[in-house]
Amino acid sequence: MRSLTLNPKIILGSFISLSFLCANPQSSMAQIDCNALESFGNTYNSEILRAVNDRLAGKSIDISRRKDLEINHVESISFNGCRITGKANVTLERKIRRDAHGTMTVRADITSFSLPNRQLCYDNAKVTDVSLSRTLNIGEAVYKLVANRIFPDKECLSV
Repeated sequence: MRSLTLNPKIILGSFISLSFLCANPQSSMAQIDCNALESFGNTYNSEILRAVNDRLAGKSIDISRRKDLEINHVESISFNGCRITGKANVTLERKIRRDAHGTMTVRADITSFSLPNRQLCYDNAKVTDVSLSRTLNIGEAVYKLVANRIFPDKECLSV
């Protein structure tokens, strides 16, 4: 019997990228054990973080005609049951004002994972915090709202 190995770099690295590897959900998705997922995520945290940074570091997201959000690197990833939280170091590149630097925190609930189909689904993805230099609290709140409109709330990813 052949053994199937789980590559944490592919599985959870693809999840954090949120909107970069979208796929259609399939009906054969199995529910996952949240305790096992948390244990897996915490065990392979450094490898997952390295894979996420390989995929996301340097990516730029168009916010508006005058603003782009660049992901410099992902600082941390944590697992709490089926909830994953990532904190990224970002730069808000602005054409009129000076650029702003800071962090953005994203969390999502992993709802299912199918190893045979190599698909992972998440729901309730939200930018929970934006902290930027040269930006007032009200501006950070606006950027948080904009980010929550841009990032998909619910997706299934090919992993």
